[in-house]
Amino acid sequence: MNKLFTLFICLITCSLSAQQTPQSSLYNFNIYEFNPALAGIDNNLSINGDIRSQWAGIVGAPLTQSLNAHVPVYITNGGFGVSLRNFTAGVSQNIQAALSYNQIIQINEKARLSFGVSGGIMQHSFNGSELLTPEGNYELPGIDHNDQQLSEFDGNGTAPILSAGIILEYENLRVGISGDNLLESQLSVNSIQDDVFFNQIRHYYGYVSYRLDLNNDLSLTPSVLVKAENAEIQADFNVFAELNEKFVFGVSYRGYSNISTDALVFQGGFRLSSTLSLKYAYDFGLSEIRTVNNGSHEILISYDIATNFGKGTPPEIIYNPRFL
Repeated sequence: MNKLFTLFICLITCSLSAQQTPQSSLYNFNIYEFNPALAGIDNNLSINGDIRSQWAGIVGAPLTQSLNAHVPVYITNGGFGVSLRNFTAGVSQNIQAALSYNQIIQINEKARLSFGVSGGIMQHSFNGSELLTPEGNYELPGIDHNDQQLSEFDGNGTAPILSAGIILEYENLRVGISGDNLLESQLSVNSIQDDVFFNQIRHYYGYVSYRLDLNNDLSLTPSVLVKAENAEIQADFNVFAELNEKFVFGVSYRGYSNISTDALVFQGGFRLSSTLSLKYAYDFGLSEIRTVNNGSHEILISYDIATNFGKGTPPEIIYNPRFL
C-alpha cells in the first residue's frame, strides 16, 4: 500500500510540473513524434498511431495515445505534418495538437539537412477531487486530503506549445537534435477554489542511428536516444534487425548508470502489406518500481505510401488555334 501511494504521489508531482513528454520504446520507427524535421525525408506519406501503457497493473499509471501524419512537399523541398497526443498520468491529463513544417536542404548526392518547427496548443487538466490519501477525510459533502501539498480542485487550462529540430543524413547515418516545450509556457488552471499554475518543462533530444546492410535481405541498425530535462538525463541504447524488409526484431536498454537504469526492452514487428506495418514493444522493468507493476506495453501501427504531393507545378496550357 505504501509503495502504491508513493508511486501515486510521484505521478501527481509529474503533473504539477506539467511534464507533457511521455516515454516511448518504439522511437526508432516514429521519430517525427519528437523531431518535426523528419517530415518528408523518406519521400512517403506516413501515418503513425501509437498507444503505450506504462507500468501495467498500477491504477493511474501513465497512458499515452498519439496519432501523427506527415508528407513531403516537393514544390518547396520541404515537409508538412500534423500530430495529436493524449497523455494521462494519475489525476492529470494533457491533450495537445500541433502542425509542423520543415525545410530540406540537399547538400550533395549523399547528404541532406532538414530544419523543422512545430507549433500548437495544449490543454492540461487536473482532477484533485479524485485523489485519496491514507489520512484524508472523504465524508460528503466535503473533501479534505489532510495534506497541504495536495489540492482538492478540478480544473483545466490551455497554453501554446513550440518544438523545433534538425536532422542530418549522410548515406546510412542519421543524426538529430530537437527540443519541445521551448516556450516554457505557464498554464493557469481555473478551479472553483483558486487558480493553480503549472509550468511547462523544456525537453531536449539527441538521436543517432546507422544502418548496416549485412546482405540483400538483412540489415542491422544500432541507435542511441538521449533525453534531457532540466538536470536529469536518460538514454536509450537500441539495436534492431530488419529481415527481407518485412520482419523487425530489436532490443533496447534504458539507462546509463545505476541510478538511471530503467528497463530492458524487447521489440518485434512485421509488415502486414506493402503499406501497413505493426510493431510491439515490451519493457521489462529494472528499477525499484518493477516490484509493483507488470511491465510496459506499446503498439505502433504505421501506414506509408509514396506520394507526389506538391511535386512541380501544372504545365502551362497552350491552346491550339485550330480549336478556338
